[in-house]
Amino acid sequence: MSNIHVIHGEVPELIDRETDQLIDHYLDNEPKDDFNYVKYNLYEVNIHTIIEEALTLPLFSNKKVIVVQNSFVFTGEKPPKDYIAHTDALQAFIEKYDGEALLIFQVQSAKLDERKKLVKTLKKHASIKKIEQMSEQEMLNWIKTYLNTSYKEIKQDALEHLLSLTGVQYRVIKQELDKLLLFVGERPVINKDDIQMIVNRSLEQNVFLLTEYIQKGQKDKAIQLIKDLIQLKEEPIKLLALITSNYRLYYQTKILSQKGYSGQQIAKTVGAHPYRVKLALNQVKRYQLESLLSIIDRCAETDYKLKSSYMDKVLILELFILSL
Repeated sequence: MSNIHVIHGEVPELIDRETDQLIDHYLDNEPKDDFNYVKYNLYEVNIHTIIEEALTLPLFSNKKVIVVQNSFVFTGEKPPKDYIAHTDALQAFIEKYDGEALLIFQVQSAKLDERKKLVKTLKKHASIKKIEQMSEQEMLNWIKTYLNTSYKEIKQDALEHLLSLTGVQYRVIKQELDKLLLFVGERPVINKDDIQMIVNRSLEQNVFLLTEYIQKGQKDKAIQLIKDLIQLKEEPIKLLALITSNYRLYYQTKILSQKGYSGQQIAKTVGAHPYRVKLALNQVKRYQLESLLSIIDRCAETDYKLKSSYMDKVLILELFILSL
């Protein structure tokens, strides 16, 4: 196996973390510098540049690392306008490469396009690793570890409340943890009041809260939440898309749970994070399949109105909420 690696997944920060671990191991924990490390963005450079870099001996160093971000050529993504991919050259390079330089392609996609000859070549001659999103328990453990590096602890009720506001989203949680660390200063323990005061509810969790308001008939709270999100510059079409996605997940979860599927099985079947499925399972107990299907139909009608009507888009969204 050559020194070519492909790391792919849906969370860029986790891809970067895996990349850094691979580099640290290769460099034997020596620091990265201009002599042993170079990074490219495949949207901006020609593949021949990367091949040439990999074949050029390092200066003032025994080792060299080349990281290629946005390596879209391994997916079904269309190339940028006027971009010539030169995938044949890359394929030939991968087949023959036996150099010492470490070449890492980062791909922000859950799947590689296995129909491509290039990907089939990769599977034969390179190391491919998919980075999965963290499970709920993995995220809880990571939060504690991250805080421990700053000599902080978090109370269990605060930890649970943090997750209820952020969901299992690595980027969002890390941002909120950094804010919390600044807020608590020298204080060693983070409590629920700290979470309540500092942590913002993520857009995804706001949409779950919105659908909960709708289910409970609390239309006034649902409308106010919509207005708050609009104030935060969220577009009505985007909000409707997220609402529709939630109800579609509720519908799929309801059907599969009635067939005896577990939460993990449902998540794998529909391609959703297990934490989202966990929240959906709590919601769908209060719905009939027919009502969920009716709501999804109304979502489609509202989407058409948002894209074709001259009415105020916020008003269209509010009328949709009131109609449910």
